[in-house]
Amino acid sequence: MIRQFIGYQSPKIKSLKLLFSLIRKLGPIKVSSLTETTGYKHTTCVRLLDELVQEGLIYDTGLGVSSGGRRPAMYEINPTAYYLVGVEITNLFTTVLLLDLNLTIIKSKKLKMSSESTGEYTLNFVTKSVAELLEHNSIDREKLLGIGVGVLDPIEQENVINTESFLADGWENLNIVNYLEEANNCPVLLNNGTNLAALAEYRLNYRKENENIVFVSSDMGIRCGIIQQGKLINNKNEMDDAFGHMIIDIHGKRCSCGSYGCLQAYSSLPAIREEVIKRMKRGEATSLKESIKDVEKISYHQILEALESEDPLCLEVIKEAANYFGIGLTNLIYLLRPDVVICGGTLVPKPLFFELASDVAQKRMEKYPNSPVNIIKSATPYNIVAQGAGCIVFDYFTEEMM
Repeated sequence: MIRQFIGYQSPKIKSLKLLFSLIRKLGPIKVSSLTETTGYKHTTCVRLLDELVQEGLIYDTGLGVSSGGRRPAMYEINPTAYYLVGVEITNLFTTVLLLDLNLTIIKSKKLKMSSESTGEYTLNFVTKSVAELLEHNSIDREKLLGIGVGVLDPIEQENVINTESFLADGWENLNIVNYLEEANNCPVLLNNGTNLAALAEYRLNYRKENENIVFVSSDMGIRCGIIQQGKLINNKNEMDDAFGHMIIDIHGKRCSCGSYGCLQAYSSLPAIREEVIKRMKRGEATSLKESIKDVEKISYHQILEALESEDPLCLEVIKEAANYFGIGLTNLIYLLRPDVVICGGTLVPKPLFFELASDVAQKRMEKYPNSPVNIIKSATPYNIVAQGAGCIVFDYFTEEMM
């Protein structure tokens, strides 16, 4: 039935879609709350709910609290009625997640990106992973609603604009959506990864408590995704990485954009790599010298692994990057005034980065003690973009404006 929720819909299908969407957002929820929200008569609402139950899309949790008589039915969506695939593609890793309708991760596949990871090679990995994940979990392909894809580079329609960050060729003019739709015979949706991370965090953790959240990511680029009044604010005019080009030092380093003193020039992975190389050339002690012959060819993976082993040089570079990131974070909070700021991306789970950046931001906001902002780590920093990618597929079928 859920596939009937898109395209032309009869009045009855529209009503079923609306109820299903409300249960998805507000469940567990009782019939009286649904009739109050929709304006449907009680008998009409019960009849439509019974049909959704018969279709296996919702169920009665049995959690209703009785006020003296029979327990009221409390409805929730059935998370295993259908399944979603969420994908994140970066120049470091490609992640493929099999998700249920609650965005719970059932199983995952990861590809470490290398000079062999051309566009076609990577998308073929995604297609192969989808087939294996479905087969290994005994899920019929008919139960797959679609594939969502998140990329951290700017996108135009269905192509990645900046393909230079990938280690391999074959990304230029590659229509990701068309390629995956033909290979997998299902809907494929593409969006900016930071937006998707913000959406997933909101849906998974904050929908019922906070309507204004910001997700920030320090990775190859520095970006933010914004939820205001429960709605994702979509970036336009290719400005999805604008946070990274916030000026934090007008006399500072030259950025890749041509300006001076951008946050991107201090706290992104390319900036960290550049600083590590500079310090290695100055002869500073580091374990990286043992495995690298040409310092100019040091990879992001090698730097991240050195961070995990608490290499002293890399830790010093991270401290500086985190300090600048905390300054940028403060500026963003002053502008947007969110309830919660969630930090994600490759650097956040590494030693020191989040703790120092958060501490810098909190200290700079001490002037406003009555306007606290929670700054927290993403619960699943390595998977949150792919979870958000799965979320937009579910939204494609179920989102309905009243």
